[in-house]
Amino acid sequence: MVDIRVMRPKDEGFFMQLMDAVGWGMTPDDYKRMLTFSPEGLFIAQEDEVDLGMVSTTSYGSIAWIGDLVVLPESRGHGIGAILMQKAIDHLTGIGAKSIRLDAVQRAAPLYRRLGFKDEYWSLRYTGVAKTHKVTKTRPMELDDLDKVVALDKSVFKESRHGALHYIYRQFPDLAYTAWDEDELTGYIMAKPGKTDVRIGPWICKPGYRDVAEELLHSLMNQVQGEGMWIGLPEGNQDGVRILESNGFKPNQSSLRMCYGDLSVVENVEAVFALGGADKG
Repeated sequence: MVDIRVMRPKDEGFFMQLMDAVGWGMTPDDYKRMLTFSPEGLFIAQEDEVDLGMVSTTSYGSIAWIGDLVVLPESRGHGIGAILMQKAIDHLTGIGAKSIRLDAVQRAAPLYRRLGFKDEYWSLRYTGVAKTHKVTKTRPMELDDLDKVVALDKSVFKESRHGALHYIYRQFPDLAYTAWDEDELTGYIMAKPGKTDVRIGPWICKPGYRDVAEELLHSLMNQVQGEGMWIGLPEGNQDGVRILESNGFKPNQSSLRMCYGDLSVVENVEAVFALGGADKG
């Protein structure tokens, strides 16, 4: 019989084994971040005390996320993924989530539909290489900016990501930039080092400020010039697509954004130039 238990710090090795198996570029720092924000929301499936797979959850209140559903190759085809997903759904609804979202690889979408998830839109993926650019409209993010960053982000995402944004800034302050129109924050960008590239996101900019959004990207590229970059964004942000393609980014296989529960609360996709992460929105 398959049992489910909560992941703990000692499970980092199993987490990395799974992430390396699927090539998602996650690092031990990602695992520490997940434990920080969802200490009771990361789950492992096991049978006879042998670990078989995992799933992660992230709660932002009424909006929540499921990610990192991975089962060992030799254990697939036995319903373990469905058991883990149901555990994640039950956990999130039990703590008040009304809209549960995920980015589905296409082969997993039928499973999620059977569990009650509905298709929303394509979640695009791009990769590129950081090149040097002149910037005049941005500056490095400062600690005192975070209140306004959180407020702008909430107006777009529809729930507060206060804890996550503060954590990312504390960990990687040199990869965070803001743009202002006098005292009004018009956009920000954050990033973190991945296993093989720099992971861009969140990257939020008010609609109508495409040039500012591009300079935020250029500021980050200047900081990590020559390094590979990875980004995910909603298909509805065509300004974002044009910015990436004009800067040499190439499309990769897309994922499918899906939602369980209330579909009426949707982020302002025209302002989302990069997800915070495929596993956490």
